[in-house]
Amino acid sequence: MKSKKGAIQLSLGFIITIVFAVVLLSLAITWLRSTITGISGLTVDLTQQAQSEIAKTFQNTQKNFAIWPSRYELHPGSELIMAAGIKNNDEEGRTLYFVINMKLTSTDANVDEDEVNTEWITVPQVATKIDPAATATRDIAVKVPSNAPQGSYLFDVYACYGTSASEAGNTKDCDINSPNLWSSPQPVTINVKG
Repeated sequence: MKSKKGAIQLSLGFIITIVFAVVLLSLAITWLRSTITGISGLTVDLTQQAQSEIAKTFQNTQKNFAIWPSRYELHPGSELIMAAGIKNNDEEGRTLYFVINMKLTSTDANVDEDEVNTEWITVPQVATKIDPAATATRDIAVKVPSNAPQGSYLFDVYACYGTSASEAGNTKDCDINSPNLWSSPQPVTINVKG
């Protein structure tokens, strides 16, 4: 009789230990999830991957202007560093200077479009010199504020050119109406998810 009682007590102690372990594991998982969610304000730097993808695009297609990625999902408070690439295939074989710009074209979120264009987007302010038949990439940063509303944000990325930096113009003036627009604007979709 004593051996059966001892076995039952041992089993009961083992069950209680397992229950405590499961409760502690659940608490640890909950804590880990909240910690990872709090880290969502990190910067996603896709520069190297973007340069590689743009180089492939120029090798495999006739395109002379490309961006990568063209679609990405971000959380409020986080930042994406992407790239735009230019291939100088000027018919006259000239060395050209380029500026890049990115502008919001539409969104389903309730947000001030001018604020998005001026505060979310960082593009190089200096023209890039590209020799004939050469390529170059420039980084573009999109930083979504922590209070940004969820939704789809559709952007166009533009490249404008000139035979000098001053002829290429200012970054802020490079848009769909520029007389010196290089190739077609490239679309980018940023989905902001909470």
